[in-house]
Amino acid sequence: MPRTLAGKLTALLALSVALAAILSWVFATRGMRAEIDDLLTDGLSRDADAIKEVLDSRALTSEELARWSELLEVRITIISSDGTVLADSSLTGQDAGSTDNHRDRPEVRQALLEGHGTDRRYSETTGIPYLYYASAFQTDGGPLVVRCSLPLSRYYDLLGKVRTNILLAHVLSGLAAVVGGILGVRRVTRPIGELTLASRAGLPARPRYPSGGSLEIEELSRAMKESAEAQERMMRELADDRDQLLTVVQSAPCGLMLVGADGKISCANGAFAPLLRDAPERLEGADADGALRAPELIALIAKGKAGESGESSFDFRYGASERCYRARALPAGQRETLLILDDITERRQTEEARKSFVADAGHELRTPLASISVAAELLGGMRDSGADERAPYIEEIMRQRDRMTALVDDLLLLSKLESGVPVSAARGFDLAELARGEINEAKKNPKSGHIAWEADIPDAFAYYGRPEEIRRSVANLLDNSVKYTHRRYGGGPGGRISVSLREEGGACVIKVTDNGTGIPKEEAGRLFGRFERLERDRARDGSGTGGYGLGLAIVKTAVESHGGKVTLKSKDGITEFTITLPQPR
Repeated sequence: MPRTLAGKLTALLALSVALAAILSWVFATRGMRAEIDDLLTDGLSRDADAIKEVLDSRALTSEELARWSELLEVRITIISSDGTVLADSSLTGQDAGSTDNHRDRPEVRQALLEGHGTDRRYSETTGIPYLYYASAFQTDGGPLVVRCSLPLSRYYDLLGKVRTNILLAHVLSGLAAVVGGILGVRRVTRPIGELTLASRAGLPARPRYPSGGSLEIEELSRAMKESAEAQERMMRELADDRDQLLTVVQSAPCGLMLVGADGKISCANGAFAPLLRDAPERLEGADADGALRAPELIALIAKGKAGESGESSFDFRYGASERCYRARALPAGQRETLLILDDITERRQTEEARKSFVADAGHELRTPLASISVAAELLGGMRDSGADERAPYIEEIMRQRDRMTALVDDLLLLSKLESGVPVSAARGFDLAELARGEINEAKKNPKSGHIAWEADIPDAFAYYGRPEEIRRSVANLLDNSVKYTHRRYGGGPGGRISVSLREEGGACVIKVTDNGTGIPKEEAGRLFGRFERLERDRARDGSGTGGYGLGLAIVKTAVESHGGKVTLKSKDGITEFTITLPQPR
């Protein structure tokens, strides 16, 4: 084994070239043989398909089979499902039935099982190597196998010549590579020795990359310079990665803060800003105990330093608003602590709204149930009373039953809308006809007897959506307008309700305007909530028992389920509700 670098490189180069040449020759010839086999197999497959098409229409005589064999340049054999040779193009004029049974031939057996099969072997009949392709098909007389075979001797001869040429080319190119490599190794190692001698003479005070001298020295000098530049680029990339990581931390939906073992803040994102005494970016390196406003977080950091995990939920007032937070402390790295902060204010508000909804629904149901219970008890003590005396109590039970039914229906409808369950299937319908129908229904309300109606509705307005939800929305708005207007004018003149339907900016716009009691500005924002109502005398039936406050919540949810929105304007006694529905594409 040579000891010099040049000798080792030369030996390694020669070994690599020889190994590469051998592997290249092996894989190239093997791949070439596989390609030839695939091409021949594809050709035999097409030939077999052609013979099958002929046999599907008629039987072939021995002479015709021979002509087909000569035309396709393949040997053709027809075999029955039991392995009997029915015909063979190479046995023209002989009895094909005298040949051996072919059922155990690999390609025939595979064809009968899988539909087609291949094999490569010496033919027992002709004594020369063949590539066999067999394909089974169904005839009126039962399954048959068409086998096409091709002698491989000429292809193998050709492959041998090609392999010899490839081997010769690899040998010559390998020798050339070795010779060139030896010369190249000497050119490479010579300047290395020169640089070694130069380095022993003493290094300069500052790194200097020589630009003169031979090409090898220049290349090595350039490589060293490029290496230094690559290290500099790597440092910049690391800095960029750090900036990207900080960007990810800053854009995280939850609060993230890393506190070191010394209790100082390593980094914190903007979600922690309300709980810090200064901006997060200005508090990096500051003591966490002095920077945090919430004592709960300080206690969690102490747990993290001790290698323990902790969790705490607390309320914190920031400015005019009060927020609810849940914080977790996780040990990280070398006694570092990772604080994760979640703002759960909306979640708590949702939970409180759910509880309020259940309580309100129970309260609303309690009143009619109590009335029904009282009326039923009174009826129970009036067994000897006449029908006239019992009638008012029965009517009260029926009226309260209707109120409960209406409330439950509204609750079920609102629940379906909020859960995304469609009340009716989406389809195309005439929105103008729907609006006119609801206006006519609203006019039948006894409270609308002296109200003047104005309708700006086109003859037809095609729309695709869920008509039952939109119908309920329009009906609720008209019902509210009738109640507001009747409350102001009673049975006298002066009340006015107008309804319009038009297309604006590619959207469908429905407006319902009345000059009723109006809605205070401070109350307008909450009217679309569940069980929200301004006064108790906005009743469903005029009895003074009050409505349920679900009508506008149903309108809002139904319209938004279509991708639309509903808005409210009220000024100087004029109240206008606007439904905007996008036109489906």
